[in-house]
Amino acid sequence: MDATIPTIGFAGDLGDPWVAGIARALSGFDLVPCEEPGGGLPRRAFEPDAGLKILVMHRSRLSPADVARLEELRRELGPAAWPRIILCVSPYVRYADRSRRGATPVEVVSSDYELRRVLREAAAHAGYRATDAAALAVGPEAAAGRALTVWDVPVLEPRWEERLERRCRLGPVLALLGFADRAAVAQARDAGASACLDLPCALDDLIDALDRMAKGFVRPRAEPAHAAIARGARPRLRVAPGVG
Repeated sequence: MDATIPTIGFAGDLGDPWVAGIARALSGFDLVPCEEPGGGLPRRAFEPDAGLKILVMHRSRLSPADVARLEELRRELGPAAWPRIILCVSPYVRYADRSRRGATPVEVVSSDYELRRVLREAAAHAGYRATDAAALAVGPEAAAGRALTVWDVPVLEPRWEERLERRCRLGPVLALLGFADRAAVAQARDAGASACLDLPCALDDLIDALDRMAKGFVRPRAEPAHAAIARGARPRLRVAPGVG
């Protein structure tokens, strides 16, 4: 190996053609892929024996937790072993993620028109198939075409936990809590919320939460009505009360 060629670590989604093209452009160097499963900080790049002089990180965002971890790692490794970091960061860098998001519907629910418009547009801008509604539907008809829900939870209204629990049975729910004290967060979690954010929230945090929910969600297959009847279940007509 030519000792004059610097060793470069590259962290990015090589399944994304755009990112793979960046990696190919670095092919004249000693390139070491060091992507962390799940998109976290690349641990391989910071191991003592890695010997990396340069680290290229291609990411959709760098969270405050990531920055804090990088500062901690720099203190642990010391300046001599710390690689030079080249960060490519933008909400548009992960085109493969945007393609996957496009197949995932998201419904934004809030009685505040301006808020739900902003949140719906943010989800649509990130590539999700976004719709909005002024009220949370929890009856059987709510399941059609729904995958993820963003709900501006009216925590001052009675029995909101029951409505949240019923909606969570239809798919993951991101609960937005305007009064997000520990008790409200605990109530939302107990009711089945997949994630909770304070209001107002950073739109990057919103998309990050949706991405994590989408990765872990497998849409249940609807059971044909005749299958339930064949097992002896009697069909019932249910009328769900309107809820806001």
